[in-house]
Amino acid sequence: MKKFLFLFALALLVSVCSQSLAQTPGGPPNVALIVREDIKPGKMDSHSKHSASYAQIFSKSDVPAHRIALVPVAGSENEVIYLTGAETFAALEKMQQDTDKKLAGATGATRAELDRLNKEAPDLHAGMRDMLAVLRPELSYDAPADIPHMRYFAITTVRVRPGQDDVYAEYVRNLVNVARNKAKAELHIAAYQVIAGAPGTTYMFFRPMKSLAEYDLRIGPRVREAMTDDQKKKADKMAGESVVFTETSIYAIDPRMSYVNKSLADADPTFWNPKPAKSAMTMKKKKPAAPKAAGAQPPAKQ
Repeated sequence: MKKFLFLFALALLVSVCSQSLAQTPGGPPNVALIVREDIKPGKMDSHSKHSASYAQIFSKSDVPAHRIALVPVAGSENEVIYLTGAETFAALEKMQQDTDKKLAGATGATRAELDRLNKEAPDLHAGMRDMLAVLRPELSYDAPADIPHMRYFAITTVRVRPGQDDVYAEYVRNLVNVARNKAKAELHIAAYQVIAGAPGTTYMFFRPMKSLAEYDLRIGPRVREAMTDDQKKKADKMAGESVVFTETSIYAIDPRMSYVNKSLADADPTFWNPKPAKSAMTMKKKKPAAPKAAGAQPPAKQ
């Protein structure tokens, strides 16, 4: 299954599914592939151009792969995340196989560009982790979102103590989400449980946002205030017993590094279809201007 495409893993893990995370009409997809890349310090600008070149190749080759690329705003400044999704693991496998075949058959300038990118990769990446996750709709909150017009994702990673999944699920479903409803929280959250690629009992919560100004809404404090004193005590007890680790990072969507389907891009083409940066494959050497012919010198005055 992992043939040609994953030979490019050191260069860039190609997200292999038909739709980007949370792009499915009616709600987020059932299956998610989440790729975290650690970029070497000082190499973020070079990596962005490198990743954008891959996205251009995907678009020109019309590969059956889509992804939303995220760059850091608050969190590790040397991390990039790619989000992709599918309805089933069978669909994920099929799209992976089809993408393998398309890229393996690349020729000419496209083949040369892929080879160039592959050679550059080791100097850009310090590490990479790819994770498979399944949607937990009962832990999500108002998950359907207007993804084409979103500009950020806040991602909260939670590690739950072994054997405490049920306690944690009750905490989120019956306390936090109930309080969110009571507080009329203006947010969308898609909850996923990681099943491979990370320590067990890892959950990831994806909150798309149109603007960082959404933090001015004080949603967290409002949700807390919506709980009764007894609910607050119960929530604190359940969270303390079930949660080992929690961290929230904020990322901006980078359209140049993303590769989304036409329906999503057409919803906001100005954002999703920026003019591509010139790559080594498309740049042409500028011809030097021809020297001007020397004019006849006027005769010297006598």
